[in-house]
Parts: sequence; structure tokens; C-alpha cells
Amino acid sequence: MTRATLAAILLAAAPAALAWVPCVDKGITPPVPIQREAPPYPQAVRATGIEGTVEIALTVLRDGDVGWVEVVRAEPRGYFEQAAALGVRQWKFHPAMKDGAPVECRMHTRVRFALTDAATTVEAPVRREGPRPFYPAALLQQRIEGWAEVEYDLDADGKVLNERVTAAMPRGEFEKSALAAVRGWRGVPGEAPIRHETRRFDFRLPDTMLDVVPPTMLASAPFPMAACERRTTGRVALEVDTDATGQVRAARILEAEPAGLFDETALRIARGSRLSPAYRDGQPMAATALLTLSFDPLRATCPDTQSPDRKPSAPNRPTPTVTHDERPARHDES
Repeated sequence: MTRATLAAILLAAAPAALAWVPCVDKGITPPVPIQREAPPYPQAVRATGIEGTVEIALTVLRDGDVGWVEVVRAEPRGYFEQAAALGVRQWKFHPAMKDGAPVECRMHTRVRFALTDAATTVEAPVRREGPRPFYPAALLQQRIEGWAEVEYDLDADGKVLNERVTAAMPRGEFEKSALAAVRGWRGVPGEAPIRHETRRFDFRLPDTMLDVVPPTMLASAPFPMAACERRTTGRVALEVDTDATGQVRAARILEAEPAGLFDETALRIARGSRLSPAYRDGQPMAATALLTLSFDPLRATCPDTQSPDRKPSAPNRPTPTVTHDERPARHDES
């Protein structure tokens, strides 16, 4: 398709696009997912150890099917776009409602392709290709399942530096186990002086009945204009209380860098989010979780910004998982 033809199609489609309304507009009851399986992790990409995210805009039709789909942003570009778009097209919803009738509306979803490690319930030697946490005895006895994410740096010799837990469900023993596993592991030496990595650890019982666990879905909030203007990055760690579905019911700020700039935005995101829940004996449970939100003006909707490509991560990574989170479409993005 030539550029001229594409431009003509876009111009012809403009009036219809402007007619679409965000699924969170006033008076609209948002669509409710019926079938929303995570898109498969591309095998060729999995072999390279690359992780990434794809932001997709989609229209939920009056019959609940997904109609128009467009990749808005991908990081890194060129790896996950096709898999994410094909997967989203298979989703099914109860349609949005307005004044008692189904309506079409537009929404955004962010599909995350991540490689995860699993915890072990028996003592095992430290693996060269990655840390492996030990299942906390108390939670194993209580038959509680959950997850934890840890970020850290590796120096040129493979030594772990600056490790910290960024998310965990529920709080407590899973955090300690994941952190201990990372601290006791030595990575493969590399050429770069410092490499940054993030690992997610799933704590699943040996006889777990869980097959597909609901993914984490983050809400949205306006990026502070002051941070856009000053090109300021930030991070906010929160403690959140969730119900059995993972829906956040209350949120408290634990620490923020820089102090005060992203606090309100972080609270708004947290309070509207739904996290992958914790389970007791196969049943979802209410719990208190840790959630860390990072803010980068280069990845936000700031003027004159675009998402940069991310360098591929190290190979020999663990089992992949795919999750997604959503934010409402805005009128200026239609």
C-alpha cells in the first residue's frame, strides 16, 4: 500500500474515528470481559530472552466482539506487536451500555510480555541461569499462593547490586524469599559495566489447581505537567489493600522519589487498579500487596516525546507470562 493510498484511507476514516467514545465516558457502563486470554509469547522472541510491552487501542462492538485494533506503542519495537494484536482480537466482552442499550466504545490495553521464575518447595542448588526462591514454610502450610517482583543491577562480574522488591502479593514472606534468592545468586559476567534486570517469581503449590491467573490491570491518571516540563522521572512505592478479585480498595504511599511530585497520580492509578490476586487453597483471597509505579516522561503522553527502543535482555531466561493492564482512551487520541 502506497503512502498516498494510506493517507486517503486515514482521511476517509477520520469522521468515523471521531465518533468513537471512550469506554469510561460519563453515562457509559464499561464493557465487562468474558474471554480475555493473554496472547501467546512468540517462541522466537522467547529464545532471545527479550521482554516488552505493547499498548493497543481497540473498539468493543455492540455485540461484545473486538472490532478495530491498532498498536499505539511498543517497547522494544518489532518483537511483540503482531502477537499482541492477534491475541486482543480474540477477546470477548459484555458490551458497554448507555441508556439501557449496547454502544460501541474505545479503550486501551497494555500487554506485557515477561519472563518469570517459579519458586521451589525443596532445597536445590543455586542455578547459574537465574535465582530460584524457596517457598516459605508457613505459607506452604497455609496453602497460600502469590508472587513477587525484584529488580537489581549486575556488575561486569555478575555480582548483584541495589536489589529491592518492587511488587508482591501478598506482602511479607514472599518478598523475603525472593530477595534472599536474588542476593544469593551470581549472574553471568558480561561486557557492560552495569546491567539492570527485573524478575518475577511465581509461588505456586506443587498440586496447584491454578491454570490461568487473572493478570494485573493498572488504571490511568494524567502525567503531572510539571514532570513533563522538567523531564523528571520518578518512582512511588505503595502498600495497597485488595479484595478477593485483586481490586484495590485502599492505598498508602510508602516512599516517593522525588517527594510529592507523583504522589497524587500514583494514588489515583493504584485505587483504580486490579492486581493479580493471592490464593488460599485454590480460592482467591483478600490481601495486602506491594506496588511500585515508575514514571518516565519519555514513555508518557508528554509533548515531543516518543518511546525509545529497549535493548534486548540476557538470554536463558525463565518461563514467559503475558499480562495486560488497561487505561481509558481520551478524546484527543481518537
